[in-house]
Amino acid sequence: MSPGSGASVVRADLLRWMPAIAVTALAGTLFTLVIRSNDLLAGERTLTRWFSELDVVGVRTVVDVLDFISEDAVALVVFVLIVPVVWWAWSRYAALTYFAMGGLAALTRITDLASRPKPNAELEWTDAVFGSGGYPSGHVVYAVVVFGILAYLAGVYMTPSRGRTALRIFLMVLVVTMGPARIIELDHWAMDVVGSYLLSAPFLLVAMWLHPRLPGWLSRAPRLRSLIGADSAF
Repeated sequence: MSPGSGASVVRADLLRWMPAIAVTALAGTLFTLVIRSNDLLAGERTLTRWFSELDVVGVRTVVDVLDFISEDAVALVVFVLIVPVVWWAWSRYAALTYFAMGGLAALTRITDLASRPKPNAELEWTDAVFGSGGYPSGHVVYAVVVFGILAYLAGVYMTPSRGRTALRIFLMVLVVTMGPARIIELDHWAMDVVGSYLLSAPFLLVAMWLHPRLPGWLSRAPRLRSLIGADSAF
């Protein structure tokens, strides 16, 4: 491959990924600034009430399952147990990628980007309490970056099959439904959830972009490449 064609491939690759990463990062940043400067946004109480009224028998079962698997202790145990499974089934490099995304999700447990109280049963705006409510939603961020990267890794490392398709669909359903479940449970206002999806999306996209490219970038550092298992990942 000539230098000119190589540069064209790099540019095409950047044009494919960077717009989505930049747009979601900018949207998440701007949305967070709006959230920090306001209490409830226009229509937010109405939207939150609409979701909370979906708390019926079938929906409640799904919400309870999502709430259980995303509790701090349970989520940590599930996350830790999945690490060796990913290592064994796919590669050490895949396991490290998964572990790194879990570490990113953990950061949301120790910081709030905006003081947003948990909604009460009357949907009144009250005083914010750290660790209750808050922005972003740690559950949503966890679902996006952890289940999202698992869905991506399954697509990369598993051979095409009904099992792979079913697993990826299941994981993406967890990602999509976690946000509404937090509103139905009245653990977050509607815009907390919207902002959480926007904030976590660029991190997932960056991980998806970086994962297949890092082994090539480390070709001049064979020891490091071997250490993280990237020498045999692709």
